[in-house]
Amino acid sequence: MPKIILISLFFLIFLSSPVKSQTTEENTIAGIDLIYHLKFDSAESKFRDIIKADSRNPAGYFFLAMIDWWKININKENQSLDDVFFGKVEKVIEVADERLDKNENDDNAMFYKGGALGYRGLVKGLRESWLKAAEDGREAINLLQKANEINMNNKDVLFGVGLYNYFAEYIPETYPVVKPLMIIFPKGDKVKGLSQIKETLNGSKYAKTEAKYVLAYLNVIYEKNYYEAELYAKSLTEEFPENPVFEKYLGNSYVGQGKWNEALSVWKSVIEKIDSNKTGYGSVFLKRESNYYTALCYLKLNSILEAEPYIEKALDITQKIDKENNDAYTSYIYLICGMLNDVKGNKSTAGVFYDKVLSMKNYQNSHQEAERFKKDGYKQF
Repeated sequence: MPKIILISLFFLIFLSSPVKSQTTEENTIAGIDLIYHLKFDSAESKFRDIIKADSRNPAGYFFLAMIDWWKININKENQSLDDVFFGKVEKVIEVADERLDKNENDDNAMFYKGGALGYRGLVKGLRESWLKAAEDGREAINLLQKANEINMNNKDVLFGVGLYNYFAEYIPETYPVVKPLMIIFPKGDKVKGLSQIKETLNGSKYAKTEAKYVLAYLNVIYEKNYYEAELYAKSLTEEFPENPVFEKYLGNSYVGQGKWNEALSVWKSVIEKIDSNKTGYGSVFLKRESNYYTALCYLKLNSILEAEPYIEKALDITQKIDKENNDAYTSYIYLICGMLNDVKGNKSTAGVFYDKVLSMKNYQNSHQEAERFKKDGYKQF
């Protein structure tokens, strides 16, 4: 089951609630921005101030957990933070339950408990523990919907509802294998969900940045509306230039539109940050992706020889992390390797790479391209 299935249940990070003082609200907003800037120590200080102001409010504990979620989010293959994150989630649930024991209609407690359960489920999904992820997700959406019934004017809550509505319809249609699990969830509405997420941009306290992030993501991955994705990703990258997730989606949006010069600039910027060991840019998957896209941009700009060092790096990485050859990026990398060798006149080597593509699953039109180039060779324009 793809991990995306669970996202509709788990992007509850900015569920708002009435704040008890201006200082608490300011610390929350400032801490949220610091998370996106990847200034995790400074963000932690803000959220611990919130806990000191009111140790019975689950908000501070929740955002502390979100710091660890973002550390996981920018380097998903690193599982060393999972247990730390799970421990912080348990604290959120404990504090929220204490409030719900006193008042079962405490929507603030529902918000943060639901968010904590949702994100715990997301991490379990990343680790392919699907049943446990689904259990957390079901409880999370039930809490969120109940909280929404209590306070329907809360646009930050509407964000979570919109995400659920989008994915609860989209996922079963796209991935039939998950239909049995989706039976336990309420029915969704993709069009309504997308509208609700956009509405969040104009009326929420805490979810505006998260809504932009999700809209950039949805438009790149699902809607294929790369122009709209660019608008959101560019705004995010300008505000948070050190965030690799936002920068990645900006690069993706340019690639989707065929804006090869702009895309090249973004992906080379990512590589520079990787090479300089910039915080957040340590993922080997991001390194593979950025080298692949840089090579692709050069290819599309009719400069395939300039692509050579980048595709060689991407090839070296993918052979280390995808030993079974079952990853789409591996197929795309093999294809460019074949094209490069065609240009250099190494026809036999090119054929070996095209055969590798044909031996794998057909990703988009990878088989058609490999068959065509194997027959006629790849020629630069």
